[in-house]
Amino acid sequence: MDSSQAGLVEYKFSELGDYNYDHDSKHFTPVTIQQRVHPQPMAAFVNPGKTYSYCSTESEGEEVIPIKLTGTPPFNIDIEIKHHGSARPEIISMTDVHSSTYELRVPHTKLHLGNSAILIRKVSDGRSCSRILDSSQPRVQISVHDAPSITPLEQQTDFCVGDRISFTLSGQAPFQVFYDFNGAPRKASVQGTTFRRLAEKPGVFTITGVQDSSSSCRASTHLTKHVHGMPSVRVSKGRESVVDIHEGGEAEITFDFGGTPPFEFTWTRSTNAKAGKGGRGRVLETRSLSSEEHSLTVRASEEGTYEVVAIRDAHCAYAKEGVDLGKKGKLLTY
Repeated sequence: MDSSQAGLVEYKFSELGDYNYDHDSKHFTPVTIQQRVHPQPMAAFVNPGKTYSYCSTESEGEEVIPIKLTGTPPFNIDIEIKHHGSARPEIISMTDVHSSTYELRVPHTKLHLGNSAILIRKVSDGRSCSRILDSSQPRVQISVHDAPSITPLEQQTDFCVGDRISFTLSGQAPFQVFYDFNGAPRKASVQGTTFRRLAEKPGVFTITGVQDSSSSCRASTHLTKHVHGMPSVRVSKGRESVVDIHEGGEAEITFDFGGTPPFEFTWTRSTNAKAGKGGRGRVLETRSLSSEEHSLTVRASEEGTYEVVAIRDAHCAYAKEGVDLGKKGKLLTY
């Protein structure tokens, strides 16, 4: 039977004879049969000839390649990928496509850096009809780029207010850097290969993605830095107090700390400045103490002015000018 054209074909057998007998209209009843020929399915790119951009690593917002389908779902589609400079193509298959349109997402395991051609080689539909397409059919191109990356310049994850947090960028400048600070999303344009931010206040700083100018790819990342406030200390609840002690007696001095334990602090005992002179007393004694709690009480039996000149908590430190905190310290004047 002829199946070269789709549609309903009718066949009528009006005569029948064989080697021994001629047709006899009295003994033969004409026979009519019908044959329905279903059309072959078809698949084609919505935007033939277009070049789509991809990153070498999976990222948000990647382009999809739309395909239109003709026939009866579900469809099965075979796609051929021809990589530039490679003689052997790769085949990927999509099954059970229940719509007349399909958004092709090329698996990243099939991507090669550079340019590749995408062809549709075969399509079949729910009636078991199939069509093999030759290589002359319109195709699309994909261009695969190295994804940009961002790397912290400092190894630590904890910073203090006033520090600079720095990152190095790889890819094609300019860059778009996406980040959150305390849950609020932000974006910055970077013309060079270094991204810096001043830690102005305590909070959580997270780099969520980076995009360069070579493609529309956005590489997702999750680089988190914690910004801590400076530790604080109050002596005797922050009030200036004068305590008279008798010979052999003692006075209690309470230090209240703000920050993250443990605390280390340095205090001095100086001669009492004369009233009205506006000067500072001479330092008689310097001592360092530590505390695992937010409050510490010490007993003092010597005359003088007691003052905290340096403090450090688990993350940050500061000191009065001229007081050495070591390499981890941050020298401030107050």
